[in-house]
Amino acid sequence: MRKWYNKLFLNDVRNAVEKYNMIENNDKIIVGLSGGKDSVFLLYSLLLLRENSYLNFDILGLHIDIGIGIDMSDTEKFCRENKVPYIYENIHIIDKIFEDKKSPCYLCSKMKRGAMARIAEDNHVNKIALGHHKTDIAITFLLNLIYTGKLETFKPISYNEKHNLQLIRPLIYIDEKTIEKVVKDEQLPLGKNKTCPKDKINKRNEIKVLLENIEEKYPDFQDKTVRAIENFEQGNLWL
Repeated sequence: MRKWYNKLFLNDVRNAVEKYNMIENNDKIIVGLSGGKDSVFLLYSLLLLRENSYLNFDILGLHIDIGIGIDMSDTEKFCRENKVPYIYENIHIIDKIFEDKKSPCYLCSKMKRGAMARIAEDNHVNKIALGHHKTDIAITFLLNLIYTGKLETFKPISYNEKHNLQLIRPLIYIDEKTIEKVVKDEQLPLGKNKTCPKDKINKRNEIKVLLENIEEKYPDFQDKTVRAIENFEQGNLWL
């Protein structure tokens, strides 16, 4: 690891984990590997965290194929080289989710989460790590504000009572540009050949363009969004 990675991102991962008590000794954590940059960066970050902290926990890599057939061979090799067990599961739901023309992404996410919970239970896993980052927080916040009229975004840690699982998001203080840089510099393995046909044609991508426009004038907007969420007080609003 390059020493300046601590300042670039690892300290932020450590701060998020410690502030929200995301990881404890003897945890067994599944990292959902989609084939994209965010999830492989999350895996890389957790490996570095385990190597450079007092925490001792197990990591498993999981790729759920919805029927697209992304080539994950390089990612599987990376897991093997780092002694991370790799699980592949094909649930082949692609035809079913695209029957829902209004919200295929929501249905896909819901069905993949169900599969992840089942696999976690089968492997005696107590936590699932997801690769949502600071840019995702800002996008989700704007998406809910504009399209649903709600002040809402995902939480750093949440609990799945049905499956007795915690969902953790260690990258909440890391922006997407940092992830892109590290993935490129370290040549971290991405899925090849195929991507989701809805990858760039959805509301999230539309809001991402809006966020980029906002940041041209207000470059610290992502930081301010996270700060506003963390410093929220009920009395500041009407109810």
